Amino acid sequence: MFNRQDENAGNGLNTSTAPVGEQPTTPVNGEPSVINAGLTIVGNLQSNTDVVISGTIEGDISSRGLTVSEGAKVTGTIECSTVQLRGQVNGQIKASAVKVARTGNLNGDIFYDTLSIDEGAVVEGQLRRRDKQPGKAQKASTVTPIGGDTSKKDSTEIKAS
Repeated sequence: MFNRQDENAGNGLNTSTAPVGEQPTTPVNGEPSVINAGLTIVGNLQSNTDVVISGTIEGDISSRGLTVSEGAKVTGTIECSTVQLRGQVNGQIKASAVKVARTGNLNGDIFYDTLSIDEGAVVEGQLRRRDKQPGKAQKASTVTPIGGDTSKKDSTEIKAS
């Protein structure tokens, strides 16, 4: 007539059976982890899935894919397969594919296989294509304003040479 239920069932508490110190498994549905606006994390972030940041991270990030939303701030090194930058990053980005949107602002170097920078984006640092052949030197790209005037800092039109 009456079924006995676990005392923690239905109370919203996490009843994980994983041993203490062991990493939880990756979600099956592949939904991204989200750091909401107003949330600040001080420390490194590591994920096996995609991560969307709308808040602030002060530390290094390692994940499969990363989206830094407009208004978000990251201070640290980013190492991911893909990065979409719409917010602000102070630090290096190391990724196979990097896309800097028009609202993106990067103060640091980018190490990439493929790179896209929208008009209006701000990138202050070196662009280095990752070489798939070990031992071959990497060539740095320099970014200069189209007009040739290197003293202007607010020029939004740039060309990579």
